Amino acid sequence: MDSAVVNQSNDQAIYQATKDLFVGPKAKFRKPGPVRNSIKSYSKKNTLIRQYMTQYGAEAIHQTVLKLLSDGVYESTSIAAHRFPDLFEPSVAQTAARVMQEAEATRSEEVALENINQTEWSGGQGVLDWGEVTTSLHDTENTIIGSQVNSSSLFPVYLPFPKEHLLMEKLQKTLELACYEFGARALPDIMRRRGWDCPESTELSKWTELLKHEGLVELESTHKPLKELLHSIANIRHTAVHRLRTNSVGLERFLTDAEDFAGALGNAVYANAISQLRSNAESAFAELTKNKQFLQLRLEKTQAAIAKQRAELDRREQEAIDRVREEDEKYRMLAGESLEKALELMGDFKATTNGESAVLDGVDNGIKGIMDDKDDDMDEFTDCDE
Repeated sequence: MDSAVVNQSNDQAIYQATKDLFVGPKAKFRKPGPVRNSIKSYSKKNTLIRQYMTQYGAEAIHQTVLKLLSDGVYESTSIAAHRFPDLFEPSVAQTAARVMQEAEATRSEEVALENINQTEWSGGQGVLDWGEVTTSLHDTENTIIGSQVNSSSLFPVYLPFPKEHLLMEKLQKTLELACYEFGARALPDIMRRRGWDCPESTELSKWTELLKHEGLVELESTHKPLKELLHSIANIRHTAVHRLRTNSVGLERFLTDAEDFAGALGNAVYANAISQLRSNAESAFAELTKNKQFLQLRLEKTQAAIAKQRAELDRREQEAIDRVREEDEKYRMLAGESLEKALELMGDFKATTNGESAVLDGVDNGIKGIMDDKDDDMDEFTDCDE
């Protein structure tokens, strides 16, 4: 085999075994000392590392890891995926499952938002029932969390909720500032009548209602229909206020729409800030997605190995059951034969007349046979005495 292929294969195996070790600050290690100490400590609880150290030698492991660190492989899954595509490339089945799971999660999130929108409208009509809304949101939340807990799939992609909520709050406040500055320029009379004298005086969903009814020409230059865009912007507020979990697909859509909306308001500063935030978020989602793909592939291989072992155990178990049943059948046959002999010795009853007792046909023969057997046994004992 070509040495380059062997080396590439070794590098991949070593990277896979040490990927969980060199994360965060350790991914920036470049000196042999810290790398050597980290691997030594890690090998105490990782049998695969110990196996590779025996197979390739500790120094070879250290040099390979140092090379991968220098190339930034541990710092970026994009670099790692380019270097070792087999470790990150999802299967067709995995891709199809991910698309289906993301679509299902998105539908659940959209249902929750639609319930909130309907409730907001009902509240304006004086028929608001927050108890029903809270129950609906709670059910949706349980559906999303339950689908993650009860599945071996690591998708859809969700950020840790505190970080996701922080993102949505930041987005909401930024857009409220952009709306306030736009209103101060384009709608000063309306703002004065409503008492909107600071960005905090009204929330984002109220701004979208106002802008939808005003029909301002300058807001028509958006990438999607204005009504649809304003609906999405209002949902940013609902998601932040009601703390709805949103997968990466939904978050990216919110960020894109927020950037589009800030641009339509004519505020380049806010639009650029949101654009940068969107770029950073997309990088984080891409990194997380590739890590999930790596872990999902590893899990699938482990599950395949376990399934193979389980099949072997099932086969051995069935063999044991079959053997026991065969032995049981032998004992059943012996028990039947023993009972059959007893029945033969018993013979058949025959009816009698004149008050005579009933007799068994064949009893005499049976007794005679038994006595003959006893005589034979006595003969055997006599022979033993002799």
